[in-house]
Amino acid sequence: MYKKGDNCPVCSKGSLSEQVITEEFEYKRKKIQVPNYHVFSCNNCKEELVSPKTIRETEKILTDFRRRIDGLLTSSEIKDIRKKIGKTQTEMSSKFGVSPKTFARYENGQVTQSKSMDILLRIININPFILEDIYSQTRTNYEVLGKPSVPCCKEPHLQITYKVRKRAYKGFVKEAEFAA
Repeated sequence: MYKKGDNCPVCSKGSLSEQVITEEFEYKRKKIQVPNYHVFSCNNCKEELVSPKTIRETEKILTDFRRRIDGLLTSSEIKDIRKKIGKTQTEMSSKFGVSPKTFARYENGQVTQSKSMDILLRIININPFILEDIYSQTRTNYEVLGKPSVPCCKEPHLQITYKVRKRAYKGFVKEAEFAA
């Protein structure tokens, strides 16, 4: 962390002075101004350094700015959706098949979600029950309902058929035959 009066890490001769400015950033011809941007200038080599704290704070602002330009949900909108449906970051990450750290990074502005993830989050915002339906489709449990039927054990080309019941969300149950 830099502070006023430190030796310049670039030239080692000058001292740093802090300036608080409004910095402008551009993305796809759209501009955003970030206030309270802390810059340290060397009085000898005129090099300008940005404090790590300022970089961390600006990262979320810029990520959300790029998301808005690209038509994606912002980090706070993602967090609001998760809270609306009453899930933790860990639960959401397991439902979507991403690591808990990845989902946390979506919410804190370190990583931008894919367009497909964004669409899925928007659908879940409209109908939270879809999340459970999707999850039950990808994590289907089958229950064997009795002994398999084996027409003839001496003929290896014949399939063994099991009668199964598919357990699904909201009590919808389907019975089908399953060949092994």
